[in-house]
Amino acid sequence: MSRSVPLIATASASVLFLAACGGSSSQRAAVEQANQPNAGAAASAAQPAGSAAAPGAAAAAPADAAGGAAPAAAPGAAAPAAPDNAPAASGKAATGKAATGKGTGGTTAAKGKVAKADTPAAPVTGKLTASDTGVTATSIKLGHIGIYSGPVGSFGQNLSYACRAGLQAINDAGGVNGRKLDVQVRDDGWDATKGSNAVRDLVERSKVFALACSQSVPTNDAVTPYLDTQKVPNVGSDGWGEAQYAGAWSFPVGASGELEGEHLAEYQYKVQGVRSVGIIHFANTTGEAYKAAYSRVFQALGGKVLVTQAAAFDDPGTTTFIAQCRARNVDAITAMVDPGIFARMVREAAAQAYKPKFGYSGGAALYFQATPGFTGPTAEGTIASIDWIPDDPTGPAAKDPGFSAYKNTVEKYYPKIDHSNWTKAAYVGSVLLGQTLKKLGVNVTRQGIKDELDRTSNFDTGLGPKLSWSPGHHRSNSTSYLVQLQKVGNKLAWKYLYGPMTDLPTAGKN
Repeated sequence: MSRSVPLIATASASVLFLAACGGSSSQRAAVEQANQPNAGAAASAAQPAGSAAAPGAAAAAPADAAGGAAPAAAPGAAAPAAPDNAPAASGKAATGKAATGKGTGGTTAAKGKVAKADTPAAPVTGKLTASDTGVTATSIKLGHIGIYSGPVGSFGQNLSYACRAGLQAINDAGGVNGRKLDVQVRDDGWDATKGSNAVRDLVERSKVFALACSQSVPTNDAVTPYLDTQKVPNVGSDGWGEAQYAGAWSFPVGASGELEGEHLAEYQYKVQGVRSVGIIHFANTTGEAYKAAYSRVFQALGGKVLVTQAAAFDDPGTTTFIAQCRARNVDAITAMVDPGIFARMVREAAAQAYKPKFGYSGGAALYFQATPGFTGPTAEGTIASIDWIPDDPTGPAAKDPGFSAYKNTVEKYYPKIDHSNWTKAAYVGSVLLGQTLKKLGVNVTRQGIKDELDRTSNFDTGLGPKLSWSPGHHRSNSTSYLVQLQKVGNKLAWKYLYGPMTDLPTAGKN
């Protein structure tokens, strides 16, 4: 089923607005619960003590007395639960050629061979045995880190839904060469310490074969060295943090926050004519990396960074930041923050009757369909840099079979999902994992999947980028698309603006 991009906030938007404005976790949970269908089948989604099961999934078994994860469901249990009477999905991921013309206008429809995410397993020869840790004759146990709580949990959970939908599509098509995927889900609350503990539990106690399509940058960054020491593959991670590219056993699919900053700085200077900026960013390594990358490219071109401000969820500092930008008369403000902090900043500027000449921009964290509902009309013109074909039905996605496959697959299991940059990355990660496992045949080993991924070249995601890895070079995605909040009727929506952009300095790193 294809549908238009939502123009303003839905139930997910209500949850995010509550989070941004200090609503209680129970209020947010109540709203979000209404946003997903009731499950018809149990999910193998054990949650830590005290956390709620994901909407759309059966209630998880209680955690053990030591505070660890709940006992796993039987091997082969479904990853996400499918809603009752869900429409069938094709599950096709296209191999196609993305638009190469740069500008704000037309696109080229994707062409090429279509790769199916849910292709029924072909007959294989050989005996199915317990070939490695987490692999039995009937199942492959995977670990997945979701963001179901914490400061971004109200919309971060959608990233997990997309991963779980892709993995469920594989199981529904018969699994991988006779084995079903047994997916163990943990919540990290977008917290590196909590996430690292969850990963250790998955690896050392649950004995998972690999991590699958997790999109939480704090956890993926933090556990990269640990997974190297344990020789556990991390397939389809977010790639937003630079630390992930140093991992021999980590295979990110998304682009980095640094790359987004570089591409956006180049566009704003060369195309928009921006000459001075203020930068507000997360008070963490990813935020600092974005600030450094944007500043490096922008200043090399001749621009000036006049104001910078680190922002935390409990102290966003937007009032002072806006006052300083206003006093320095910056041309534009660029942001590496979540939609909640961004909405506070934009509303604060409106309260001061202020808006920079070229408005606002930011990284992929701004690109949620709910964002314009929080910011109000003053955010018109905001530009975001993302890694994949935008959801805009009038842009490159219009005739792209890969985009249709992604949308049909994730909406089959989670019809009200809030599409974002990382729901696409999660889906791509699930397809990559499934197809790579199929190549291994019956002899599924950790070393085998690492070696296979290290010789993967031009993997066509169907969503724009083609991904390649080789030993020591795991930066697979160097693509950016730019989207802009534009008025559609009397509402704002994200629209395709520019791209794809490739080959700036970060693209040359490992």
